[in-house]
Amino acid sequence: MILQNNKAFLCFFSLLLIFTLAPASASTLSSFSVPNSDFTTLANRIGAIEPTSRTLDQTFQLAVASWRLGRLKTAQTLTGQLIKANFALGDSLYLKGLIHLTEVREVNVFKKIGTAKKALKAWEQAIKADPNHILALFAVTAFYVNAPSFAGGDLDAAKARLPEILALDPDYHQLAAGLIAEKEDQPDRAEQLLGEARTDGPDQVIMLFQLGQFYYRAEDYERAAQTFERLQDYPLRWHHPVPSMINLMRGMALKKQGDLQASRAVLETVRDGAQNSGLKAWAEKELAAF
Repeated sequence: MILQNNKAFLCFFSLLLIFTLAPASASTLSSFSVPNSDFTTLANRIGAIEPTSRTLDQTFQLAVASWRLGRLKTAQTLTGQLIKANFALGDSLYLKGLIHLTEVREVNVFKKIGTAKKALKAWEQAIKADPNHILALFAVTAFYVNAPSFAGGDLDAAKARLPEILALDPDYHQLAAGLIAEKEDQPDRAEQLLGEARTDGPDQVIMLFQLGQFYYRAEDYERAAQTFERLQDYPLRWHHPVPSMINLMRGMALKKQGDLQASRAVLETVRDGAQNSGLKAWAEKELAAF
């Protein structure tokens, strides 16, 4: 039973982490861009500044870079400093939740549920600190949609959040409603909702990435690969899926589609270029299965 729950939880973790990278916020902190998604350069640049000389904004960016690079203890320490300083609490608590979620993969099976619930608690605190924080609101909703029941999954709780999301952002309401419809085995309705989300705005990357994920889960690998390919040249913000994640999903879709040569080439690009060790290991695992 523990093994089955562990497999279910890891599947949930992979889905939820992708979902919670997505939403944008009106906050300027949550919309900063990193040239070429190069979080290593960002971390090195800010890390070279004496801690006592860093601004809180720089500390936030360093915490983001540390999280992206898998330096989770450093990221937690920096985020704790931001929260203690009452700095942009919605953003800081949202980031804290993302870090806890990433830790789920690293802790042992007995700690996974508790660690995931720490992420949920941080996002709920973010909403309390900033009721208009769409990132945290979407993250809480995605948690309830995708978590196994034994870990707190609750579709009714997810549905209860839809009016709040609609009031803040109709496009993210479409995404959330689409995820719920998919979970309720309404694939046509889910595709309609996900397809109606705006794809020409500042977060068009998110809308298309979510649609590509839906096609992948629906085993429509050709359309999944085509959708991920469309994302190659879009400008990315820190909270958008990094190029390595986009290419990882594209490579996996191509493999499922049967285009093994193209899949191998894309996955090798991820393996050789990913800055995050988790994404690199994921690509290596996919390549080893050829």
